[in-house]
Amino acid sequence: MSSTGGDDQSAPDRRTDQDRYRGQAPVATPDANALPQEQMFAWRRRALDQQLPAAGFPAGSARPSLLYLWATMVLSAAIVLGFAVHSQRAVPPAVIDSQRDNVSKVAASTRLTIQHSIDELDQRIAARNPATPDPELLKQVVGDGSTWNGAAVVETASRRPLATHGPGLPLELLPPVLPASGTFPVTTADGPALVRGLALDGSRTLLAVQPLDVDELRLNPSARQGVFVLTPDGKSTLMQGVSAVDQVHHPVVFGGLAGSTSSEGRPVRVAEWSDKQLVVSSAPVGETGVTLATMIVADEMSGTSLPRGVLIGVTLLLMAVPSFLLMRLALVVPVRSLLAQAKDIACGSVPDRRRPLLVAEAHRIARALGPPPGDPSGEGAGRRWWRWRPTVTQGLALATVVALLWPAAAAAATLREPEPSLPQQLVRDEESRAEAASTLLGKALNNGLETVIRTSQAAEAGSPEQVKPMLEHELADRQRFRSLYLIGADGKTVTSAGREPLRKEPLKGAAGIDLDDKVARLPVVYAFQVGANGVATVGEFNIDYLLGMLRAVDGQVRVVNEDLRTVFDSEGFRAFEELEGTARGAAARSLEGGTVGRATKPDGTPALIAAAGLNTPNTVSGLKWSLVVEQDLNGLRLPQSDGRRWTLLVAAAVTGVVVLTQVWQYFVFARPLRRLAASADRITAGSLDTPIPPQRHDDIGALAVCLEVCRQVRQAGSSRLGGATRLRGPEHDATAVLPEVPPRTGPEHADRNERS
Repeated sequence: MSSTGGDDQSAPDRRTDQDRYRGQAPVATPDANALPQEQMFAWRRRALDQQLPAAGFPAGSARPSLLYLWATMVLSAAIVLGFAVHSQRAVPPAVIDSQRDNVSKVAASTRLTIQHSIDELDQRIAARNPATPDPELLKQVVGDGSTWNGAAVVETASRRPLATHGPGLPLELLPPVLPASGTFPVTTADGPALVRGLALDGSRTLLAVQPLDVDELRLNPSARQGVFVLTPDGKSTLMQGVSAVDQVHHPVVFGGLAGSTSSEGRPVRVAEWSDKQLVVSSAPVGETGVTLATMIVADEMSGTSLPRGVLIGVTLLLMAVPSFLLMRLALVVPVRSLLAQAKDIACGSVPDRRRPLLVAEAHRIARALGPPPGDPSGEGAGRRWWRWRPTVTQGLALATVVALLWPAAAAAATLREPEPSLPQQLVRDEESRAEAASTLLGKALNNGLETVIRTSQAAEAGSPEQVKPMLEHELADRQRFRSLYLIGADGKTVTSAGREPLRKEPLKGAAGIDLDDKVARLPVVYAFQVGANGVATVGEFNIDYLLGMLRAVDGQVRVVNEDLRTVFDSEGFRAFEELEGTARGAAARSLEGGTVGRATKPDGTPALIAAAGLNTPNTVSGLKWSLVVEQDLNGLRLPQSDGRRWTLLVAAAVTGVVVLTQVWQYFVFARPLRRLAASADRITAGSLDTPIPPQRHDDIGALAVCLEVCRQVRQAGSSRLGGATRLRGPEHDATAVLPEVPPRTGPEHADRNERS
């Protein structure tokens, strides 16, 4: 062979064969025939290894099964850790969550009442006659004393009283500088109160006092439940129930809750109690600075069973090992064994003994690589290769079945376990939740009625053109109504604001709140007031506004009418569908009066349902509605439920890992191996004209290269063994071995042949 480039041929070449041919596949060496057989084989093997694709992560047939084993080990540790974390005796988190949700709803209802009274006061002061004497103004502010029980006009700078009405104001508790508009919570000798300050002019400020009150709650006497009001000065006042601990401990129990801007719930351990704890929950009352808190004595419950968690984790590992071994036997071991044989045969070395191949595809490819040892002619192949062998897909399917046995058994055993019993405190809290939600909805409807009444009074004193801006202001300010309009004595609309009215039925009575259930299965709830002049003001409530209040309640909330048909549903609904199930019986009982709670269904399975009639305030009692709250027990954080939930979660995760692993192995390895086996069958049958592309850059691709070497050797002779140069390219590039061109004869070609 001629030299290339400008290298000095006389210089000794100290490179090894591997260095000399790195990055290329040499065809032959000058003295190839003189090399010993062992050196020739080693040289071909190095050249072949340079041409074979190398599998890197995540390629390689061993990766999926290893991923399955690693993921299973992690999940096994996770389930043991999950059971260990919840194994301590403690108050169930569901009780803490329930208390926090209840106090939040009571705080929201209290905020709604306070805000409504503040809005009325601000509007009254804004619309006052500036010439009204201060004593007369204070009488108008206090009225019958049901909302504001005391008022005073003071000098803004010195806070010297100019006029007072009702009980004296706690001026010493107010901030040194009175803002133009603000609300201040204080704790007086009579209890907590709110002071509203409004600037009348540059030198005078109106101060009005409103005692704080809390809606009556359904308390649990056995839990020594109490409701407290906390003010920013750190003082706590018992409003309902009893205090489970002495008042001297309140600063510690309520520490950090006063002035909080978010709802909180926490257990407090008492040293003298061995199996009980305090549960303290709080929620801010809007932006008033007041915090509402509840305190109960709750029983501790046993947590999840750590030995059971260990047992579940160990059984998961024990079931994962045989599945892992089956994956290796079905795919990894046959591919690796076959690839080792293929490399030897592609380099011209026929092994004395071949390892048995356990799957059909590997066996078919091995037949195409060459006849078995001891039978060079292959005549005995038909007698020795006839045995049935499973395919890779069948082996992986068996591994999948074994891997899925654990999640199936774990899920079945968990779902067959009886549902955990519910603490009695949760039933009490559910009843309180239903009452609080009913009161909140009733207040929202009543406030809308009062807005309609106020608008009707203004409409009697002005023309429709003057009333329309007021209608638009009410719509934009509260988002309470979808439509607000006036109708004349003839029933025709005089003026309106908002969307097109939907109400079709005539008004019933002079004032009130009603439901038009004849409008295309859409609940139309409206408030109305008929004025002395015969002009009626009607406000149709915004359904989204009412549903927003219901959705703020933990659980599914449904409002039904006296026919037990759904008016509202916090989780989506078709209006006026019949209420079914256990909730129907609870709603029917609540319509008769009182609040009804259910801890079980008729078949004895646990349930958490409460229903309360819509009776507060009195203006909404005529609707004859019932509000039903139903909890999803799967969402309750009970120790038993945590164990069930954790087991089902890990079972689902194991199922996902198994599916991912098997899909990976089937599409990335099993199918390409099956296609390669089909090509091997054509070679075995004597069809040598179709090249075999590498297909993939992994061990399956390496097998394809070795099989292509054997095909070329059968077609063109031993010169095509491992050291021959081959084209590289995409999978579908066609390659062929060109025949050797004989040298030309004649005098004109003699010199050229000699130089070659």
